[in-house]
Amino acid sequence: MRLAIAGVPKGGKTTRAAKETGPVYHTDDLIGDREWSEASAEAMTWFDRPGPWVIEGVAVPRALRKWLAAHAGGKPADLVLWMGTPRQDLTKGQAAMAKGCQTVMREIIPLLERCGVKVEQF
Repeated sequence: MRLAIAGVPKGGKTTRAAKETGPVYHTDDLIGDREWSEASAEAMTWFDRPGPWVIEGVAVPRALRKWLAAHAGGKPADLVLWMGTPRQDLTKGQAAMAKGCQTVMREIIPLLERCGVKVEQF
């Protein structure tokens, strides 16, 4: 299973990923060392790794969008879990990040479904 867990800050992505087996790649590990665009570009390459794997983090929506743009008709993952509701109060910066994640996911969910990716929303 190739599982991508996308979501807003404090949405439960890392907690959910910890319940999965196999390698887990955290996009948050890329943040801080790289700019947003560079981090999602690096995470995009992870979808080319043979499965099983779990890729999780706030950069997943942008990484998926970049992957879909670069691989017309391809399937980046078998399942995408969208955790779009924060489980804790967010800072102003986290709230802005959440809005960006939600915007990107609204854009790519139809694209993911068209290429055969199952999307579950929590």
